[in-house]
Amino acid sequence: MSVMTLFPITLLLLTMEFVLAIYKTSSPKWTAGLAYSNLILNIAWTILVIVLLLNPSLILPHVADVLAEVFQRSPDDIITQVYFIVMGLGLASIVTTIIDGITGLRKLKNDKDTVSETSQE
Repeated sequence: MSVMTLFPITLLLLTMEFVLAIYKTSSPKWTAGLAYSNLILNIAWTILVIVLLLNPSLILPHVADVLAEVFQRSPDDIITQVYFIVMGLGLASIVTTIIDGITGLRKLKNDKDTVSETSQE
């Protein structure tokens, strides 16, 4: 699978993220729909990042040759270093999306608890 085949999916997720961000700012409280749509969007991002990281053609040989010339190293050495950098960034992206999903669910729980305490008084 080519990386360019995932480009429309990435644009769709970016658009959904933008719309959700606008809705988050206009919504006074976290609703169940907002929290679950945030969670689903984060799961979609995680799946996309995993698919990208597992793609063997992520680093093209031509790019490795150009980087090897620039940094005066062997192409195999450059490919290994770039691969570790991409994996590190991908794992950091996955961790932040998981944290964002959990934070959204906690906000929902906190808003429900606040409403319950207010209605009891």
